[in-house]
Amino acid sequence: MISPALNSVEGRSFPRSTQVLATVAVVALLASAWKARSALAAMTLPSEVLLLAGLAAVVVVWGYLNILFSTTRISNDAISQGWLWRTSVQLRDIAQVKLLRFKPLDFLVAPRLVVRAGALGNTTFHMADPAVLAMVDLLVHGQAELVDA
Repeated sequence: MISPALNSVEGRSFPRSTQVLATVAVVALLASAWKARSALAAMTLPSEVLLLAGLAAVVVVWGYLNILFSTTRISNDAISQGWLWRTSVQLRDIAQVKLLRFKPLDFLVAPRLVVRAGALGNTTFHMADPAVLAMVDLLVHGQAELVDA
C-alpha cells in the first residue's frame, strides 16, 4: 500500500500524439462518409444494417472520447481510470502487477499497467502523465525512476 505521506496523482491516460492520431482517424472517417453520402442515400438499406451502422458509430465515438478525456488516478487506496465512468481497483486487492512500457515510444504508445486483483481478473490502466508513471514506478519497483531533464 502507498504510504499516507504520498500525495494522490492524476494525469491523462493517453499521450497527446495518440490523441492527435485518433482525431485524424475520426476526421478521415467522417470525410469518407461525407464523400460517400450521395451513394449511400441512393441505396435502400434494411433497418438491421442501419442499426448496425449506428451502433458502430456509437462505439467509435465512445472510443474516441475515451482517448481524449480519460485520466488515470493513483491515490493512497486505489488506482482508477476513466472519464465518464471510472474503473477502479483497490490497492489492497492487488495480487500482481505488470508494467508494459517501451520508453522510446512513450510519446506515441501509452504505457500500460496490468493489475491482477484476486478473483476480479486483470484490469489494464493506461497512463501518459510523468507524475503518474513515477508513482507507478514506486508501486512496482519500490522506488521512483529519475526523470531525464
